[in-house]
Amino acid sequence: LAVVSCAVQSCAVRRNGRIWGAELERDHTPVRETSDCCAPVSKTHLPQAMATRQDNGVIVRRTQKEDLPEVIGMIQELADFEKMPDGPQLTVDDLIRDGGFDERRSADGRAAPPVFHSFVLEAPADPDDCPANQERLTSMRSVDPANARPLTRKLIGYAICYYAYSTWQGKSLALEDIYIRPAYRGNGYGELFFRALAKHAQDTNCSRIDFHVLSWNPATKFYHRMGAVDLTETEAWHFYRVPKDAIGRLNA
Repeated sequence: LAVVSCAVQSCAVRRNGRIWGAELERDHTPVRETSDCCAPVSKTHLPQAMATRQDNGVIVRRTQKEDLPEVIGMIQELADFEKMPDGPQLTVDDLIRDGGFDERRSADGRAAPPVFHSFVLEAPADPDDCPANQERLTSMRSVDPANARPLTRKLIGYAICYYAYSTWQGKSLALEDIYIRPAYRGNGYGELFFRALAKHAQDTNCSRIDFHVLSWNPATKFYHRMGAVDLTETEAWHFYRVPKDAIGRLNA
């Protein structure tokens, strides 16, 4: 497990947090983006609605409540890739609660802030449809991500992040997971997704993005290409965790 830090273009994005990031890209293929964006997503706790569209219909958008069962499935896929299949313990209800999808209230009646923020990568349902079937994509371009997506759409990746704080640099974005399903890798979607997250970090005044990567993960090459720095190598940082049972013993 390596602690990683990075800067992405104009965003002073440093990474030193946790990504159990699966292999995002085996082969990098630049992807052209268009200015045509999805409609803003409603009922979001994030400062700005974000959606990035490509000519082939692939978009990055905020996760909606109805996406969560599939997100849970991708969390398990990522754990399987990481050779930790028994790791995930959360349910859809946990994500609904912690992500603020149930509009829960604090004791004073105000909306409780979400514990995490989430984005999904969405594409035409069949990987073979991605390289521009304009006839089918015409209807997709009018999709509002706030509403139910057409059956011709499929979630092909997800990212979960949350805000942290550095006593040296202030607010930072901790990237917990970023994952793209195997059938969609090698098409430049990893870079599309990563740049969208960097844009979100910049828009929310984060000084850096932090994440962790397993040392054997082939995606480390991708992260370096995106500007990431391995802090375990450069600054000898190690990541420590106090598990739940140890917390219990400390409070016994």
